Amino acid sequence: MSAVSSGSFTEAVRQELSRLPPGGQGTARRELTGLLRTAGTLTLRGGSDAGPEIRIVTASGAVARRAHALVVHGFGHRPELQVRGAGEVRHSPRYAVVLGRASRSIATELGVLDAQGRPSTAPPGPMSEVHRVALVRGALLGGGSLSRPGREAHLEIAVGDRRVGEWLAALVETIVGAPPGLSESGRTRLVVKSGARIGALLAALGAVGAYLELEEHQLRRQLRADANRLANADRANLGRTIEASATQVAAVERAIRAVGWEGLDEEVREVALARLANPEASLAELGSLLDPPVGKSAIHRRLRRLERFADAEDTAEGEPEDP
Repeated sequence: MSAVSSGSFTEAVRQELSRLPPGGQGTARRELTGLLRTAGTLTLRGGSDAGPEIRIVTASGAVARRAHALVVHGFGHRPELQVRGAGEVRHSPRYAVVLGRASRSIATELGVLDAQGRPSTAPPGPMSEVHRVALVRGALLGGGSLSRPGREAHLEIAVGDRRVGEWLAALVETIVGAPPGLSESGRTRLVVKSGARIGALLAALGAVGAYLELEEHQLRRQLRADANRLANADRANLGRTIEASATQVAAVERAIRAVGWEGLDEEVREVALARLANPEASLAELGSLLDPPVGKSAIHRRLRRLERFADAEDTAEGEPEDP
């Protein structure tokens, strides 16, 4: 799956979820409930067809086909599918799945309308895990949007009512282990900003391809961050090495002026020559150049002795005793 924008990634997720088998009748009904809660509209008809009419309205052809299939699978009813083409205001077609005369019976069965035909925001009763996942999947299909991989993680599901948002958030918590945030700027929205929880939710809902794409981008981001951190550490270490090396080279020159090459003992003379020949080498690298090789601590001790020889230029003293 490839995504070049948040819109196309959201649509890719919708298409992947819409290709899943609808499951049993109860599962299809729960998913349809989620769709109605986030993409459903209610109008009241007059005349001989008086009563409520429910539509599922979406800009996604995949979601429209999924909604149609769920109504057929869950209730044995074939809804009308309407398409309105793009216009000056809309840049893409709009699809409407119209339940028609079956609107009231279906919406009442799903808890979207109460027994008197009024809109209901009551939470659903106890559900199996499969049905909870199906309901959240329907809600994401109808009102969800996601940032594209590589951007700051963000998933939201727009719902029409805060009470619905609260119990839908509780369902999401049972799936990913933490509740999403609730935002009420405009419509009530469930918001998840954790990349790990977004990935877990997508995987649980069945969008495994989208989950893998998010994981791939997260891994790439982590690798880049690790590489940058190591590069910065290497630069810092190199800077410290060069600074220390410059001090040590200066100490060699001062020691030679103070006591001459012959005034240095063999061990100190050997490390002094190695430092002059390899001014950017680390202590470990200097130690490996000697014969026989020695460790960092031995190099450090010899350089300290060299610095004391260098101090003799100013103090007119000979070689001090090793501590």
